[in-house]
Amino acid sequence: MAKGRKTGGRAKGTPNKENPLKGYIRAHSLSYFEPKPQTNPDGSPRKIDFTDKDGAILQTIILSNPDGSPRIMSDFEIDIISMEPNERINAELRLLKFHLPEMKAIDMDMTLNETSQTIEERLAALAEEENED
Repeated sequence: MAKGRKTGGRAKGTPNKENPLKGYIRAHSLSYFEPKPQTNPDGSPRKIDFTDKDGAILQTIILSNPDGSPRIMSDFEIDIISMEPNERINAELRLLKFHLPEMKAIDMDMTLNETSQTIEERLAALAEEENED
């Protein structure tokens, strides 16, 4: 390497190569959050079945507007509706980690050095240290 000069590598300002896998993952992730009509393959409004632990259907929700047209929602919203409340909270907390900085605990020693010296005694000790130097 020449003294203080760059002799190889990329030129300044050259962008990084595109990674096709990153682009695919980004597009897939964005489509998960994008609202779209919730329809079955035949065009009818999609239904969500809520089941118990044994698989018995407890409730069915039809994702349609009052006029019968399919409701426009993202797949993320559908998944959130389908979750139990505790699962929903855990999912939201995990997502927040990507949007908010995590606060770190600070370890601080708050003990006081209990000395029975008066201010005059401390100043005299400091003055003696200066005279020794």
